[in-house]
Amino acid sequence: MTQERKDQLYDEMFEWICEYVHDSYDLYVTLHEHFGMSKAELHDHCIESLDEYFPEESVRTRYEQKIKDCLSQHEKEWQKLTPKALIEQAETIASFQLMARRSVQFASEEEMAYLLRFKDPLEVLADSWSDRQGMDNAEDESVKHILWEIADQRDAEGDYEMEPEYYATAPDLSM
Repeated sequence: MTQERKDQLYDEMFEWICEYVHDSYDLYVTLHEHFGMSKAELHDHCIESLDEYFPEESVRTRYEQKIKDCLSQHEKEWQKLTPKALIEQAETIASFQLMARRSVQFASEEEMAYLLRFKDPLEVLADSWSDRQGMDNAEDESVKHILWEIADQRDAEGDYEMEPEYYATAPDLSM
């Protein structure tokens, strides 16, 4: 059977169902519960009168889906970048990924409801995160502390490969 024939039969069956199932709840049961048509698929066929039968999605569910969709869209854009551009965007990408994970985990329903007002709430969050990282010296202090700690404790020598000329100066860790 060709795809064209399948499409024709589908359209005819769909029209028949809509014509002969008069009760809107029965139509909802037939199309959604029996055949598994989603709300969006019904809208594709200009059937919006059945919306009342679909359970209202929670703010959390809508937020999680929107964040997931936004991240997916950004990932498609990042895939078009050259390797060099991708490396240059690494901090931005990390901000988007962090906010996608953490905002879903920590946002209250009130915060989610507010962020749902934006076309791309993930961009709002990632930009705010990036701005905040540049505003205070916490990152600078962390880097300074890491540098001091590694040089002071010198315990990285046993965990990482060293340049050959430094093997002689590395502490003997054998027992």
